[in-house]
Amino acid sequence: MKIFWAIFTVIVTCSFIIAQESKPSVAVLDFEARGIPDYEVETLTERLRTEIATTGAVHLIDRKLLQSILEEQGLQQSGCTTDECAAEVGQLLGAQFMISGAIGKLGDTFTVDAKMLSVTTGAAERAKTVTYKGEVSELIVEMEILAWEIVGLDAPAGLKLKRAGT
Repeated sequence: MKIFWAIFTVIVTCSFIIAQESKPSVAVLDFEARGIPDYEVETLTERLRTEIATTGAVHLIDRKLLQSILEEQGLQQSGCTTDECAAEVGQLLGAQFMISGAIGKLGDTFTVDAKMLSVTTGAAERAKTVTYKGEVSELIVEMEILAWEIVGLDAPAGLKLKRAGT
């Protein structure tokens, strides 16, 4: 009986390790600013990165490693706005997916366009958009919800309640 439990424990542990390793690796490029200050877009992109890590659905590649690869290639994150550039950088990082996008403002309405690109195929795996009317600071919750959705998960109820203002 002890042997059965020992084997069972090893199988469960190995399954857990394999499941952990099967998470896709993702890097997030700084989003492009369209009609709003760069520092606001950088802050919102960083919130997206943080929340993506919180989902636990992917292995998030460190921003400093991303920056280092871009510098080696003579690129800046703000200059890497095409799918081809994102896929190339993703290959250099060893990432399976790259997330890129833009945050813009038209009048008093903000738009966020994000896509998760497969590094191997160059195809967009997932694309999400957000349209929000209000203060830029209130986009933080929208970015947190977007993080869950872009990796294919439903946002937690608490975030949805924040969006509703409760």
